[in-house]
Amino acid sequence: MRAILARVGWTILAFVLIEGFVFRTDLYPSILEPDSTTGLYETQLGNELKRSSPGARQVLAVGHSRMGLLPRIANDASTANSYRYSSIALGGTSPRVWYYGMRTVDPTTNRYAAIWIPVDDYNEPDRYDEDDDHESDLHYIIRRLTIGDTLPFTLSYHSWASRWYAMRGILLKSFVYRRDFQDFLAHPRERIKKARYYERESAGWYYGFEGEEFSLAGIQVDWAKQEIVFPPAVKEGERQMIKGVLFENRPPRSGRETAYFRRWYSAILERYSGSRTRLIFFRVPRGPVVRPDEPPPVADSAIRQIANEPGVTVLPEDTFTDLERPELFGDALHLNRQGMILFSKRVAAMTPQIVEEHK
Repeated sequence: MRAILARVGWTILAFVLIEGFVFRTDLYPSILEPDSTTGLYETQLGNELKRSSPGARQVLAVGHSRMGLLPRIANDASTANSYRYSSIALGGTSPRVWYYGMRTVDPTTNRYAAIWIPVDDYNEPDRYDEDDDHESDLHYIIRRLTIGDTLPFTLSYHSWASRWYAMRGILLKSFVYRRDFQDFLAHPRERIKKARYYERESAGWYYGFEGEEFSLAGIQVDWAKQEIVFPPAVKEGERQMIKGVLFENRPPRSGRETAYFRRWYSAILERYSGSRTRLIFFRVPRGPVVRPDEPPPVADSAIRQIANEPGVTVLPEDTFTDLERPELFGDALHLNRQGMILFSKRVAAMTPQIVEEHK
């Protein structure tokens, strides 16, 4: 019996040591699959941590795929001042992920003069796919979570199943890395080569990104009949996606989304409390066409509640409505190249005014 217990004990000890040495240091994260969920966000964070622009007033964009800032365009438009723009925005992420991303690239909360943060809808309508139970959030930021994050991160999930998934992932990161690790073992040399290549070259790719050229110019929507006349170049799969977005059925308002946003906006505000950084929230351009049945403003939405907090600027909802035109969108949600260029130039023009106004 003692021999069996000893073996079990040594097995557990070996597992803990391997877990700690391989997955809780920089060893394995340095060779993640660059095109995985974790790898993509780590690439963004790593590039920002290495980026240097001495003497400049730094401005960061966070957000998801609807964050339309092109740093190169904004920087080109800022040659007359010392502001320099960068982005760690990545499709699929949400405020929970942004909080930990900001904590990673700005550990002292004094690196940036301003941070631009997107909001899809100031009314924060509930969705059938609620943000507070996205297990994918754990994968985006697993490398940056510590044991100390276990309780707040776990409790930020709504369902007990998601809470268990999050807690297990933080305590035993090998569960999150498992599939990636199996793929690595199948082709270790190729993976290492690819990881090093992305490490060297990806900053240039992201900085040079120009957005999609395709536009929805010519689209016509009959809201009463829920019918759309599409430009001929729009493919069938894209047509169905656009219909799904424009004619989306919305669940009754329960306030669950607002509770989620309140939690993470509060966390961001608390982190930057007393900092010189200006937090700029804005409503993203909503789409190539806008639903005519938009509900009246919800006074107690999280974004409206923080509008008067110190260090915060919540831009009027209509700030970017002039960009809500078919020729500036590549699909139902995302600005195309021309739209992103116009948005980036606007951000470059507005940022110095906002920052200087609140000094």
